[in-house]
Amino acid sequence: MTTRAVVVVGMAMMVASSMTLAQQMYKWKDDQGVVHYSDSPPPPHEKRVEVKDFSGATAPMTPAVPLPYALAQAVKNNPVTLYTSSDCVPCDQARNALRDRGVPFSEKTVGNDADRARLADAGGSNSVPFITVGSTKLSGYAADELQRALTAATYPLTKRLPPGYQNPPIRSAAPAAVPVAAAKKAAPAEAPPVLLEGPPPSPTGIRF
Repeated sequence: MTTRAVVVVGMAMMVASSMTLAQQMYKWKDDQGVVHYSDSPPPPHEKRVEVKDFSGATAPMTPAVPLPYALAQAVKNNPVTLYTSSDCVPCDQARNALRDRGVPFSEKTVGNDADRARLADAGGSNSVPFITVGSTKLSGYAADELQRALTAATYPLTKRLPPGYQNPPIRSAAPAAVPVAAAKKAAPAEAPPVLLEGPPPSPTGIRF
């Protein structure tokens, strides 16, 4: 590969990277309660961060930081999902317990009838938090019960998350469908043809 080709490839990679970053918006609340919006990742100490992906992709954002093998295997075999709602102290306790142990998890919020139906499909009731650890289902938050379920699912007893790791963005349990673009306005109806009695006139205006 020539020097010029290398430069072109490098510039293309930089442009692609900048476009990917521009398609994501971060939202978080600091210690003073101020909500921030930015296209750059928040400071590492900010724990509860929401990420909006404008690229059109529907799959959760995958972490760029690789996990240690044992932890990655636990995540693969027994993924953890936490169902929460706003102003829920037990939800906060469950979330903090997972973070303190260094367990990667997906968080889904329950706030409307569609979310509650999806919660029921997952095996939960009308109460949160509801936690799934692989096939194990836990209703409510009980510290010992959660820790036993995580241990049985082979999650490490101590935190082993690499620096910079972030969980997938928080999503609704039943995300709303992407709205369909408005249909184009119908074209004006064509005027009906004019029917003439008898044969059409000749070019000179004389009828035959």
